[in-house]
Amino acid sequence: MVIPAFSKNGEWRKDPKRHRPLGFSWRLGEQVFMALVHLLGIEPMETVFEMEVLEAILADAIMSAHLHEGRRVSYSRSRDHWVKRSRYTGRGFSRDIIVKVVDLLVRHGVLIAHDRRPVGSLGVQSSYLPNPMLAAFEMPPLSKRRGESIILKNAEGELIGYKDTADTRNKRYVLERINDVLERTKFSIAGDEELSDGRWRNIDGELLSTKQVALKRVFNGGWTLGGRFYGTFWQTMSGDARRNILIDGKATIEVDYDCLHARMIYVRAKKKLVGDPYIIEGFERKIAKRAFFVIINADGYLSAKGAVADLLEEKGLPRKLAGKLIDAMKKRHRAVEEYFHSGLGLELQNLDANMAEYVMRVMTIQKGVPCLPIHDSFIVPKDQVNNLVRTMKAAYERFVGRVSAGVCQIKSDAKSAASTSIKSDTYFSEVLHLPSSFSASLSDGKYRTPELDASILQNPEASALDLQPMPEVDVVELTAPKSPEVRVEALKGTAAVQPIRRAMPEFLRKAEEERLRVYAEQREEKHKRAEMRLRRHRTGSMPLDGSAFIQTGQTHLARRETAITEAAR
Repeated sequence: MVIPAFSKNGEWRKDPKRHRPLGFSWRLGEQVFMALVHLLGIEPMETVFEMEVLEAILADAIMSAHLHEGRRVSYSRSRDHWVKRSRYTGRGFSRDIIVKVVDLLVRHGVLIAHDRRPVGSLGVQSSYLPNPMLAAFEMPPLSKRRGESIILKNAEGELIGYKDTADTRNKRYVLERINDVLERTKFSIAGDEELSDGRWRNIDGELLSTKQVALKRVFNGGWTLGGRFYGTFWQTMSGDARRNILIDGKATIEVDYDCLHARMIYVRAKKKLVGDPYIIEGFERKIAKRAFFVIINADGYLSAKGAVADLLEEKGLPRKLAGKLIDAMKKRHRAVEEYFHSGLGLELQNLDANMAEYVMRVMTIQKGVPCLPIHDSFIVPKDQVNNLVRTMKAAYERFVGRVSAGVCQIKSDAKSAASTSIKSDTYFSEVLHLPSSFSASLSDGKYRTPELDASILQNPEASALDLQPMPEVDVVELTAPKSPEVRVEALKGTAAVQPIRRAMPEFLRKAEEERLRVYAEQREEKHKRAEMRLRRHRTGSMPLDGSAFIQTGQTHLARRETAITEAAR
């Protein structure tokens, strides 16, 4: 079977005959890994990088044998393939090391039925089958390393490298702070002891473990497109199953933004949304809701019609109804028809992702409350629901516009079939943004003492970080604008509406002053280093002839002093 050289995330799960791509994030732990290496008679490799890759491929094979029985694993023997992914895999995952490790495991029988493909074979990758004997024993405890948390893909869904900027560093820093809190939190599933113990399970092709809690952000084609949060166990669970999540042993509740993207579009068009936007005569609400997103995301009518036809077929309905559904949707939303099949979806996702980041900054970093995002909804312990709703409304006001009734809804519990709205008939002119005091009391139960420092909003060292440069072929020049902090009304296509302006909170002002101070110090230090390099360049590298070196240096210093004196006159 022909396997594409690159598969978008999750494509292989839809077809049981397809190979799964080699993963690079699984780990066994040092003790288990070294014991397995000894048991299998594998000779230790020469470098730390080689041992890291050996552990990753061995752990991936064990996981695959247990949870993806009979699936072949595809991997590339192309050097360019791995160079492009070095930001995400780590420097050890080079073509030479991967080929060396795979061939070693094939010789020891850990991997079998090895199908080597020559580099350059169009649409074909090498593949192997993890030895089924790996599943004969109990699966050891596996973990997944965090890896790169800010991910950039091109329009085709391929991972691409990028140069770090202050904005990407700040985004990564915020994620690290959030992930630190989540990894210190005990998650369990009521009534499911196996998942609660952190063991991995394959549920409908998705691997789940309550240890899978590290978030990452995925941008699609640029820093203003996509950017949603992914990578955690609760995002792959069904809505019904999520109701059983316990956080530190506490029952949880999920609150979502009601019809968020529809509201955003109507605000952008300066129109009023009346009623449920997903009630379309002749179609179930769930189908109409998904069709709405499909039509908005499509970049043309034909692609929208094809995608809606696929959706209808998936639901057991005739494909020929696609045109009828699109026409009915346009009739229902005539006021915003111009935004249909306009490719606006990724821009809206970027906006709701920035709202989600805001909510987690306040709830998780500031208040210390584990807050689990599912794009436009959040899960928190039940005693924190009022805090969450206030913060979600603040995010809505900051990024979208005026807070209206029913903008936030508590999702139905296991016994209720309908959602319960949290009514807010009054516009909050002083909606909480980021309180001026970190010790602001929680109206609900006090969860835990947060870490109180100004770095909540920004990494003060972001502009000083000098990460290792990526290879030239792995660099894509993209500007990284700061996260938008304006309303939808101010986006392109409409006249700007001035947002409500408030005085900057004291803690935020101090954080900004500290950032500027650090930046000035770093700039001064950078200037000194540059001046020193220039001086060495002018004097030359002649350490053996000390007198000549000193004389040359004195000459240049004298010239510089003369120039300064003349400039002063």
